[in-house]
Amino acid sequence: MPILYTFYHIMLPILIPIGIGALLHRKFKFELGSFSKLILNYYVPALAFVKIYESKLSAGLVVSVFGFLLLQFIVIVMIGYGVSRVMGYSRPMAASFSNSVSLTNNGNVGIPINAMAFKQDPFAMSIQVIVVVFELFATFTFGLVNASKATAGLKGALIQFSKMPVLYAIVAGSLLRVFDIPLPEPIVTPLDQIAAGMLSFALVSIGAQMASAKLQQNTSAVLLSSLVRLVVSPLCAFALIQLLQLHGVAAQALFIASAIPTSRNSAALALEYGNEPGFAAQAVLLSMLLSSVTLTVVVDMAMRLF
Repeated sequence: MPILYTFYHIMLPILIPIGIGALLHRKFKFELGSFSKLILNYYVPALAFVKIYESKLSAGLVVSVFGFLLLQFIVIVMIGYGVSRVMGYSRPMAASFSNSVSLTNNGNVGIPINAMAFKQDPFAMSIQVIVVVFELFATFTFGLVNASKATAGLKGALIQFSKMPVLYAIVAGSLLRVFDIPLPEPIVTPLDQIAAGMLSFALVSIGAQMASAKLQQNTSAVLLSSLVRLVVSPLCAFALIQLLQLHGVAAQALFIASAIPTSRNSAALALEYGNEPGFAAQAVLLSMLLSSVTLTVVVDMAMRLF
């Protein structure tokens, strides 16, 4: 699949709603906090439930996916701290830099990319849902502790993570799938409708977030963050996919997920704990802008390599 074909058929349909979202936000000034709450508590749980319920994931594959995600996360965190050490960053800057390269936006960005690349395939989306759950866990454990530098905050982070509706949606969908329990149509229909609405709403939300951010200065740290997140991370993912002998759609989905831009949560954590929030906000914006190019290449490579 040529790169231009990938851009035209996958990236362009994603970039257009993002652009519309940016224009609408400039005109109407949306409340972005409400957008995030709707995505995390309404759209993502419905999508997770529907895709897990419709798919057939073996226990072995789930273990392999989690193993891949854990290894990749550890490698990227180590690279983040290595770069910080070489560059001589302060402790607050090192914490913010590490979060910027290790925490990704696989919910808002990864889900639409997966949906377009795999044409709403339930199996591919189930892999993506697992990635999203892992990212949520990483954000509210490592990300929070790394930003606060207080291990006493781990208990509170785990409690917050346990309140995420997506966890219970996955458990419910898995149990119904395992025991082959059919759902009545009045329940299935609205869940399908909500899940289908996730794509467009997430893209408009991304556009609104980008319109509200400001890129003040292209510092070396911001550029290094984007380099690690968008280029080094997929290279590491490729090596791990080969090591774990993953194949087909699972390998493709994980490779694409590894190249998703920096999570907005990294900037939120930096602001909350005073860890160079200006850098963190710029890292989120620049990685999102550059990902329109890098993701095109990565999606094309995923379809060619696996």
